[in-house]
Amino acid sequence: MSLEPILSIRSAEIGFKDVSPLLEGVNLEIKSGEIVGIIGRSGIGKTTLIRTIAGLVRPLLGEVLFSGGNISHSTRGSIGLIPQRLGLVQHQTVGYNVLIGALPKSNWFQSIFSLPSVEMREATRKAISAVGLADKTLVSVNLLSGGQQRRVAIARAMVQNPQLLLADECLGELDTETALEIIGLLRAIADEQGTAILIVDHNPVRARTFCDRVLQLRGRTIIPLNEGEQEEASSLPQYRGDE
Repeated sequence: MSLEPILSIRSAEIGFKDVSPLLEGVNLEIKSGEIVGIIGRSGIGKTTLIRTIAGLVRPLLGEVLFSGGNISHSTRGSIGLIPQRLGLVQHQTVGYNVLIGALPKSNWFQSIFSLPSVEMREATRKAISAVGLADKTLVSVNLLSGGQQRRVAIARAMVQNPQLLLADECLGELDTETALEIIGLLRAIADEQGTAILIVDHNPVRARTFCDRVLQLRGRTIIPLNEGEQEEASSLPQYRGDE
């Protein structure tokens, strides 16, 4: 794991203009290969924080730095995003949806006309295989289960080979077995590719058992879970489900 943070947030206010900020004084660093969980009640600002890190929302104050520089259009291809609603094109195939993930790093001609190179097609094939959907490449995503659709969203992010992966509630509404499979995929991406992962999860017990660190949004601040909670979580072998 690199000693230098891939993501640095410094004294940031998160939210929207002309209304009170959702979060204030946000300071956060994430290193390559690290999985950091974000928990907090609904509506507190978790999704807005994710969108701000992705460069889709500007911070009201402070800095959000990726690899030491401000997030810009040129760096977004190195940041993968799995939105809460997944953002899949429902009546297109698995292959089409995953290939979309490669376009941010393609040249302007390929992006405008959606003309994938041989390398992009091969990267798409490998990503689909990595999430266990090789036999579903030509299947429309609206015919897949919820867990399979999340695998497609992960493969779409993987094909970018991102340095930072942002996942907003990608484990929501999954049965225990499927959630464990997705957790295994995320852990492999972090360990094998060195990708930093920031994941929002509504289930604090689950987050504490597979994330390296867990942060909580409380009021308008971000606070770490105390050391006792972290140590207790690290002693648990794995998430076993909600029951």
